[in-house]
Amino acid sequence: MIFNRHAEPAAACRLVGAVLIAGMLMVAGMGGCAPQARIVPSGPPADFQPHSSEFRGLAADVARASSRRTLDIGFAADGRPLAVEVFGSGPWTVLVLGGIHGDETRSVEVARFLSDHLAVNSEAVAGKTVAVLVNANPTGAANRTRTNARGVDLNRNFPASNWRPGTAGRRDSPGPAPASEPETQSILRAIELLRPACIISLHTASREGACNNFDGPAEGLARLMAAQNGYPVLVNIGHPTPGSLGSWAGIDRGIAVLTLELPENRPAAECWQRNRGALLDVISADVPAPEAVVRPLQGGRSLTDRVPDPL
Repeated sequence: MIFNRHAEPAAACRLVGAVLIAGMLMVAGMGGCAPQARIVPSGPPADFQPHSSEFRGLAADVARASSRRTLDIGFAADGRPLAVEVFGSGPWTVLVLGGIHGDETRSVEVARFLSDHLAVNSEAVAGKTVAVLVNANPTGAANRTRTNARGVDLNRNFPASNWRPGTAGRRDSPGPAPASEPETQSILRAIELLRPACIISLHTASREGACNNFDGPAEGLARLMAAQNGYPVLVNIGHPTPGSLGSWAGIDRGIAVLTLELPENRPAAECWQRNRGALLDVISADVPAPEAVVRPLQGGRSLTDRVPDPL
């Protein structure tokens, strides 16, 4: 189209406007020259296997791993709430317990260090679920006593095949019956809900007594810890432990149970630094869930069917 430079200015403006409008309409009718949005197929990449059916995709898994969730599992004998802090969404679960003996303060402090570390280091729980019960005996911790509010040693109160009656008033009193204590019942409930492949129970001992003790199929994991913390690997700690968590979960149920005995006379930060690598190595180890944990008891009962309801 040729414009007459001598045409009236108003007419020229009208002509240019018409040309521009026509061009815009033509572009709109043809779909335009701008790139069109592309619909990306949903679902994870073909080479990525999500950790669970509940959380699909890498972004969701990383977000889940980096968050701290709380699972209420019961109450202590005096009514204090008990809850585990859960990280990750993998198919294999590691359960960490601190403070079963209330006077073993370092075990609670190291459990707290671990929980705080996992909260800000999502890569530490990649492919796993990690649950931490920081303080399994809050009343004992508050009173600096080994036992709970009813004077029962919780690590002699599990319904193991080797449980036996004892004398009330002793610091190792097993209670009036197996799993008589609300704290024990709460831990059993957590094990049924989480179905851990491995349990790490934190305790303290004299400096010379620090060790990696194990029950059930956990010798390899104990040696993995020893490579990091330098403590000896012990199949027993030199005296009977009837009704202990290791006896019930490790020997009777076939769960890999590690009892990490920390030196009681060393600062908490030092205990954490020395055992940080040991704990993280066990968490990252490939340990499948033992069949004994998943399979219900005979007659279709579950793990907690042997446990009375909390008082």
